[in-house]
Amino acid sequence: MLSACSMTIGIAAMFILFSLGAGAEKVFEDALASMGKNLLAVGSVRQQTDALRGQGRRYQTLTLDDWRAINSEVAGVERAAPIAMNNFDVRYGGRATDVTVIGTTPEYRYSNVHHTSLGRFFDDVDVQTQARVAVIGPQIAKELFFGEQPIGERLLIGGAPFEVIGVLQAKGTDAGGVPQDDKILVPVTTAMRRLLNVDFIDRIFVQAETRESVPEVIDGVRDLLRRRHALDISARPDDFTIRDQAELVRTIRRSDETMQRFLRGLSTLLLALASAGLLAVTLLSVRERHAEIGLRLAVGALPGHVMVQFLGEAVMIALLGALSGLLLGGFGIILGQWLMGWQMQITGLNTLYTMLIPLGLALLAGAYPALRAAQLDPICALRG
Repeated sequence: MLSACSMTIGIAAMFILFSLGAGAEKVFEDALASMGKNLLAVGSVRQQTDALRGQGRRYQTLTLDDWRAINSEVAGVERAAPIAMNNFDVRYGGRATDVTVIGTTPEYRYSNVHHTSLGRFFDDVDVQTQARVAVIGPQIAKELFFGEQPIGERLLIGGAPFEVIGVLQAKGTDAGGVPQDDKILVPVTTAMRRLLNVDFIDRIFVQAETRESVPEVIDGVRDLLRRRHALDISARPDDFTIRDQAELVRTIRRSDETMQRFLRGLSTLLLALASAGLLAVTLLSVRERHAEIGLRLAVGALPGHVMVQFLGEAVMIALLGALSGLLLGGFGIILGQWLMGWQMQITGLNTLYTMLIPLGLALLAGAYPALRAAQLDPICALRG
């Protein structure tokens, strides 16, 4: 039972780690699917003007004209969406919450995969007329409307009234764990003029036509912005950044895989200790049962029969530990999801691995003691 318990702990740890790894992989796959294919984020850099007597002001380097130029002049670009954003106090019916409000265009729903579950998304006419319309995330709909129909209702964003025309589908969190359902989308022109009072934007999401064209699009966007911002003339560095969103997710995944490898190594160590315990118990069993082994051999049992007996006992101990480990690990997974909010996923392949690993270790740990038992001289064993 002690040997089986040590096996149980190692198997439970490995089962939980396998589930964590599968859950993390699912999160990364969902993040890649939800962020849009072949997506680049062109970020604005905040700078300071050099006006005299403290009249300088801080500004950002990207504008709507930059967005229009990228959309029309860079080869390989399927679509681009500008972003102007900030946090605002949002109120409805005496209820209030602090929300990230994103000003953008209809292209954003396709480049960043945002679909509506209710109502509609704003269109080009809304952008041109600076309409006060809003598409809210499902978390905002839940917090402010408590399940009521929000379409057509008016809420206050930074004190300005906006009509709710749509509710986004739930997306959960991104690869970095940032919630995606607690945002409000409005036309970018409305955000810039009526909420932020600025003439610049924060970033531009650029979607390439194919994955193979991403490097070409990065070079094209960089050349275009450097030319538009007159950076080549003054030999200044880029006043913008370009990041491949998919590569960012892969970087996070590589960091997570490093931790996963460490944890798998730890669980392997636990299983190795459990196997050493199983080896010790089986060797002790052979030593304490010399008389039984000698009697069996004396009355006609073959060495193979004795070997199968002790090997079978080792496998049964490992099987007991494996089943107990699966139960303990399953309980740990439930607690992890419920209390800690971890993303964990049980798969048939991981369960099969968790069962086969202890059985393989049992065969390795039980083979030597079983072989020693089969090779005992029955006369010496009986005399002892």
